[in-house]
This record gives sequence, C-alpha cells and structure tokens, in this order.
Amino acid sequence: MKKSHILSEILCVFLVCSLIFAGCGQSTSESVSETKAGDTVPQPSVSETTLETEPKYVFRDDLQTILFMGLDKFEAPVEKMGYLNDQQCDFLLLMILDEKSQTVDVLHLNRDTMTEIRRLGVGGGNAGKFTGQLALSHTYGSGGSDSCLNVTRSVSKLLKGVRVDHYVAMTMAGVAKLNDLAGGVDVEIPVDMTMVDPAFEKGATVHLEGEQALLFVRSRGLLEDSTNLSRMERQREYLTGLYGRLLNAKNSDNNFTTRSLVEMSSYFQSDLTVNQLSSLADKMAGCELKPFTTIEGEAVKGEEFMEFYADEESLNSVVRTLFCE
Repeated sequence: MKKSHILSEILCVFLVCSLIFAGCGQSTSESVSETKAGDTVPQPSVSETTLETEPKYVFRDDLQTILFMGLDKFEAPVEKMGYLNDQQCDFLLLMILDEKSQTVDVLHLNRDTMTEIRRLGVGGGNAGKFTGQLALSHTYGSGGSDSCLNVTRSVSKLLKGVRVDHYVAMTMAGVAKLNDLAGGVDVEIPVDMTMVDPAFEKGATVHLEGEQALLFVRSRGLLEDSTNLSRMERQREYLTGLYGRLLNAKNSDNNFTTRSLVEMSSYFQSDLTVNQLSSLADKMAGCELKPFTTIEGEAVKGEEFMEFYADEESLNSVVRTLFCE
C-alpha cells in the first residue's frame, strides 16, 4: 500500500475516533456541546452552487462534509460572554463522505491560509469582514458554537462556496491525554527541535509522553523552518504512530475503548447528535479511504506572522476534484 493511502487511513480513523469521543456521555437527542437557538452550520445560496471558473462546474449535493478542528486552547469547550476570544484553530481537516461511491476523502487545510473572515459584533451579528489567517476565524465568537460556525463559513468561502455540513472541535489538552491513553507514541525527529525539548535531536527516535506529544505536533515558532507546512508533515507522522498504538491498546484491552471515551469526552464539542455521530462512523467504516489532499501554495512571512497563499490553480483543481460533478 502506498504511503499516501496509509496516511489517509490514519487521518480518517483518527477523525472517526474524534467523532465517537465527541458523543460520549451525552443524551442521544442532544448535540455534543449545547448550541444556541438558530446556530446552524451556514449553507450556500442557490447562486453559490456552481464553481465560477471556465468551464463552470456544479457542486454535488449528495456529499456529506464534516470539519474537524484542533483548537489552540486547553480548557474544556465553554462558551463565554462576548464575541471575541484568543482561541485559534491550529489543525483543520475536512472530511468528505461520498455514499454513492462508498469513498471518503480528507482535505488537510493549512491554518495559515489567507482567506475572508467574518467579524462578529454586538450580539453576535455580522460586523463586516477582513482577510486573515484561516485559524483566526475561531477568535470571532464566544469560543463555543458560534466560533466553530464562523470557521465553517471561512472554510466554505476559501473553497469557493463548498457546503460544510457539520463540525467537530477538540482542545489541545486532548492531545496529551489521548497520547497517554495509547501508551505514548514513537516518532523520528525530522529536524533539530532541541530548543523545544532537549530530547528532540534530529534523527532521534523519541517515545512521546504527555505534553511532549503536543510539543511535537504544535511547535514551530522556535524552529528554523517555522512554516505550518513542516508542522503539518509532523502531524501526519504523529497520527501514523498514534493509530498503531491505539489499535494495539484496543486489541489488548477489551475495556480500552469504553474507558477512552469516558476520559476524552470533555475535550470535544460538535453540532452533531450522538445518533448522528454513530451513524456517520458506521457509514465511514464501510467506505474506501482515499489519499489525503492538500492545497499547494506559498508560505511567506507577513508583518507579524506566517501567511500561506493558496495557489489558485491548485485550489480550483482540488475543489473540482473533491466537490464537483
């Protein structure tokens, strides 16, 4: 099996685990995290159902899309007063389920991608828009469902109006927790990361424990290559090891899944109900998991932070391939 296929399976399985974890301990008639009345994932208008390129392409209406977000926060997901917070999305995956062809695609999005973001004003209303890093779209909101919904709007805008059906969000504290539940993960350090952890010498194999896992998948500011592109590669390597460890733990302990669900439930939130999450996981289990997809582009140093500019040709090609008839 090709490496890209293996990585795709790992990303998808990790996402399915996240969806299942999100539903633990909740009533089957409730969403995983309480959603305010009227807070639903925004859908494109009729005029946005075609990709405005030559020739034009029509978006498929028979796909299911779920956005998975890794939040730059440690506490459990809780909505706060106000419509501006300091929480960002450090990790974004868009899962595309095609029941007709029984396939699942995964689009790994760069959190530094420059795109249109909606501001939220008093009462959570629309207060205009600006161009910024995709990760910043979560900062406009209370940090709860409205922030997650704002991210789905930004992702949809970036992808030329693609419909984003649902979301699942996980806090960073969940990384260390899940890592230790799996018994730790072995990784090979790709570059010198000793400024992050003395054990992270280039070429060394390190058994990640606790916060080390978060340092490995999150760090970039102190590194020679501070782009999110290199961090995304580390994230995929980590998921490779994590999947193997989770599988071994499950096979050796019949109670592992149940115990993990209980311990991980507080780190997730979603607009999906437990029944919907369970149904989605069942559907994915019978599908072919296709190679993960990324959008090509250029990472440059902005006035303050790194900025990723998606290549328009690559972006259009990805949208046509994954979402159009």
